[in-house]
Amino acid sequence: MSDPKNRILIIGHRGASSDSPENTLKAFQKAIEYKANYIEFDLFKSKDGVLVVTHDPELSRLTGHSGFVEDLTLEELKTLDFGEGEKIPTLEDVIYLTKGKIGLCVEVISTNIGKKLVQLLRESDLVENTIISSFNFKELKKIQKLEPNFKFASLIPYNVRVVNNPKWTKWKTKKKAIDRAAKNNFSFIHPHYVIVDKQLIDYSHHQNLKVNVYTVDVKPVIKRLINKGIDGIMTNDIIAAKEVINKIK
Repeated sequence: MSDPKNRILIIGHRGASSDSPENTLKAFQKAIEYKANYIEFDLFKSKDGVLVVTHDPELSRLTGHSGFVEDLTLEELKTLDFGEGEKIPTLEDVIYLTKGKIGLCVEVISTNIGKKLVQLLRESDLVENTIISSFNFKELKKIQKLEPNFKFASLIPYNVRVVNNPKWTKWKTKKKAIDRAAKNNFSFIHPHYVIVDKQLIDYSHHQNLKVNVYTVDVKPVIKRLINKGIDGIMTNDIIAAKEVINKIK
């Protein structure tokens, strides 16, 4: 195995969100200071068509305000506190803060935002430094048609809804997701860490796909996944991930 210090990508999940409010400029600045390779963040469209960065379609958890991101204008969204006085960032805000300092891993949540997304990243000369990911394969394909030079990543889920019907733990289902990504010239798959095993990693590598897992903060789990051969790790705790990587020989 090559030196993990050089091989493993560290992707700050919603920025350095163990230290700062998730998906805020403060969290992204911390990720830069901690020297992560990428920040991962979630993209929505406001009512007036501005691309904004937040995870939840509904605002209650993060702001205490009952309402949906896509039902409010940017001006209305900017009145809300997203934690520690932080305001919702626009994609342009994130680009301004991070350009030349850290890579971008954009999770597309809203539909039909590809043209604006491509426009902003092209204008900023960030296409080569950006990973575009989504659970929505159709949206990824739409964006790929607009700009094939992004690095694309299929997110593979595992959540409560499938615990009692664990289709994502079945090899044929995981293989199908990997094959689809490879067939469409994607660069990565992003599986939930609980479904990752050596078979998934080895087959992905055979298909010329790198494996970035989400979202892991526990050091023994991080170490185990690195030893299995993952290529990158999304984590809320960038410092913990770096400490593990630096101890692996």
